[in-house]
Amino acid sequence: MNGLTLPLPFPALVAVGFIVSLATVAIPGPITIVATHLALDRRLAAAAWFLLGTTVLDATLFASLAAGAGPVLRRIGALPLVEIIGGLVLLWGGVASLRRRFPADHMRPRLHREPHRALGYFALGLVVSAANPHYWIWWVTAGLAFVEVARAHGTPGLAWMLAALIGGVIAWYIPLLWALRRGRALLSPRGERAVVRVMGMAITLLGAALIIFGTGRLL
Repeated sequence: MNGLTLPLPFPALVAVGFIVSLATVAIPGPITIVATHLALDRRLAAAAWFLLGTTVLDATLFASLAAGAGPVLRRIGALPLVEIIGGLVLLWGGVASLRRRFPADHMRPRLHREPHRALGYFALGLVVSAANPHYWIWWVTAGLAFVEVARAHGTPGLAWMLAALIGGVIAWYIPLLWALRRGRALLSPRGERAVVRVMGMAITLLGAALIIFGTGRLL
């Protein structure tokens, strides 16, 4: 399949890809909610590993679409089992967060280190992204369109477009994590607990919704 051509210079198309990617992730969704929850309930490193997992999946899907895997990815994204598995993961994480006991204020550690769970957060990023139906819809529609536009400019064009799409994601999440870090320092222990509980409830509801959605399509 030949790459699409549009009456715009390629640098402008790359800029459009960046803006669309930034606008897409700026809309609150499962990825943003889980990343925010991890940054507040764990530490920034947990959120960073989670977002790295989502970014690696982005790059993998981009490469797959560039290789002509559009029809295959459509079928995978349409599997009800994808939503069910992702929903179970979110539900487990949300319930665990709601059941978590916070230490007394005078016993609160300054830094909550869990380096041995880095790969777990990375895998969580893969699962949460893959379980989001809107994620697949975006990649086999808008994402595929950007790939086809870039394909007309060869390997350099594909590289520039991938950098633009990933750059849009980074341009949103780096300021978000920075703001969360500043906010965490400003929140009182009680306020922090309240925010974590709210985020945990949101994740639980998202997980339940995905399970119901996937199960309804499976039956």
